[in-house]
Amino acid sequence: MSSELIERNGFDDADELVDRVQQKLALRVQDELTRRDGPVVDGVERAVAGKLIDAVMSEVIEGWVVQGRPFPGPDQEWAVKEAVMAEMFGLGRLEPLLADGEVENIDIIGNEPAWLSYGDGRVMRGPRVAPTDEALVRWLQRLATRHSRTERSFNGAHPLLNMELPGGERLAAVIDVTDRPHVSIRRHRLPAASLEDLRGKGVLSTAQLALLRAAIRAEKNIVICGRQKAGKTTLLRALCWEIPADERFATVETEFELGLHRYRDRFPAVVPFEQREGNSERMENGRPVGGIDLPQLVWHSLRMHTTRIIVGEVRGREIIPMLDALSTGGAGSLSTLHARAAGDAINRMARLCLEGNTAWTPELAFDTVAHTIDLIVHLDLVRTQDSLDRYISEIISVEAGEYGRPARTYLFQPEPDGRRSIPTGNLPTDIADYERAGFDRNWLTRGGDGDWMLNQSGVRGG
Repeated sequence: MSSELIERNGFDDADELVDRVQQKLALRVQDELTRRDGPVVDGVERAVAGKLIDAVMSEVIEGWVVQGRPFPGPDQEWAVKEAVMAEMFGLGRLEPLLADGEVENIDIIGNEPAWLSYGDGRVMRGPRVAPTDEALVRWLQRLATRHSRTERSFNGAHPLLNMELPGGERLAAVIDVTDRPHVSIRRHRLPAASLEDLRGKGVLSTAQLALLRAAIRAEKNIVICGRQKAGKTTLLRALCWEIPADERFATVETEFELGLHRYRDRFPAVVPFEQREGNSERMENGRPVGGIDLPQLVWHSLRMHTTRIIVGEVRGREIIPMLDALSTGGAGSLSTLHARAAGDAINRMARLCLEGNTAWTPELAFDTVAHTIDLIVHLDLVRTQDSLDRYISEIISVEAGEYGRPARTYLFQPEPDGRRSIPTGNLPTDIADYERAGFDRNWLTRGGDGDWMLNQSGVRGG
């Protein structure tokens, strides 16, 4: 990292100098681009910055030395330039943190050293990402402008930022409504993991893998639930890898996180949708001008000749068009949901329906869930002595019961010691659909633990 190079050369004021040069260069570049005629194409802004940086650097250093500050040597000056360009057009000091394959989450509070969460449960302090709180905000504003697929505002009028970074990481940031700028970045360490890969890591058993694979082939509608960091998106992505390669389906997300469109060789026909925020103007119905929300995207995806809809996470009123799509033929769709248990997911979906449309009744909400959702898969997250253990703890089959209420058939439940989930011996009423898709019902009825991939000490692998 450039700032580390400066500091290794004995230049302790690197942060401040980089920040000064970057601020002045950004204004100079903007002035130059404003005077130009025609649109600014890719690469022009960086090229302009490259031409202006020497002059800006000289001006800043001149004022720097007048203040009695140390004069940077040639190596230090080069490193400052590299750091400035990385801050303006790359991810700056975030890049080496993202390059560490073991880092799972990065949390930043202003200019303090970042908090790094690792896949094995360790939490450590890392380097600073910005020299000041103000520099952190400017860096976030540049990210929102340059690296978001749809340009996003981040200022006092729009204090919340959610976006996908170039490598597929999810960034959430907030200013003004918190004491200081706060940033949380979520990395997906297993972006292309298959069900077999997850079985090898102890996330699911062979029996569960066989059931879920058959469910995808039988075009069952599946909801994955669990709490934060339980691995819902990782399992959802792994299920998507079971979809036939020639199938045209849609993904609908607030910000791209699944990243299936990055694997066009495997998903050549996927249609990815991302929510777009509007501007400060409002339409008569109160919606921001230019904004496209998840409910609109779900409806529009039905017009794109897609077979399934993958909703990255259901949080609000998008559940109504999603369930409507499933009930009118959108078979084989997938989604995730925050819930504490598989059974709780049913109540949460019904509650979201009622919150999304006041004309709905509880009877209608439960009846719709009962007739559209086939399987609910719950992931648990347990902290052990030296790792975070993620695994499927419950799978239930859903169908319409008495008075239209959802009836639940538990196919997998935890053992008494809570360490694994095992087949209950129950069969779903639509077991014939799974068998036509290649499933052997003996996985559910023959007893045993369903063949977990455990090491000799009885602990999951991975």
